[in-house]
Amino acid sequence: MKTQEYMLKALKDAVQMEVEGRQFYLEAAKKARSAGVREIMEYLAESEKYHIEKFNEVYRSLEKDPSWTEPIAAFKPPQHEPYVCVMAMTKDEQGTGGDDDLQALKTGIKMEECSIDYYTKLAKETNNPLARRFFMSVAHEERGHYLTLMDMHNYLTMPEDWFYITQMSNVDGA
Repeated sequence: MKTQEYMLKALKDAVQMEVEGRQFYLEAAKKARSAGVREIMEYLAESEKYHIEKFNEVYRSLEKDPSWTEPIAAFKPPQHEPYVCVMAMTKDEQGTGGDDDLQALKTGIKMEECSIDYYTKLAKETNNPLARRFFMSVAHEERGHYLTLMDMHNYLTMPEDWFYITQMSNVDGA
């Protein structure tokens, strides 16, 4: 398969992954018992929307002209509150959230792991520095999503550990 065809197929697959991810996060947000989990799921669904739009834009551009340009390779997701997870947690009672919420977080974690692996693989497989940077930027963003989900999962399942780790700077040594 030619490089051009391979890249277009990879982008189509990426759009499909992001669409499915967005659907999952929207559904999980509707079912969430925990306000914090709901907020994180809604935030992730919104992030996936940007990914879908960007992948479609890249696809349309490469379909017309196989060369990557700076504007096409630029991956600039909308800025979000850097403490989205912490803000979501302040809406929760410590250690709450049902099994469904935990399952949704675990599923999201697995999905983000797959995305990170996929985009990292695409970055490694291309010889084009702009394409490589683009896919690494997407992988980096997905890693942020993964860490947000892990953080919320840890907060709900082991709140005392979560507080200990996040407040480490305030723990006095003996």
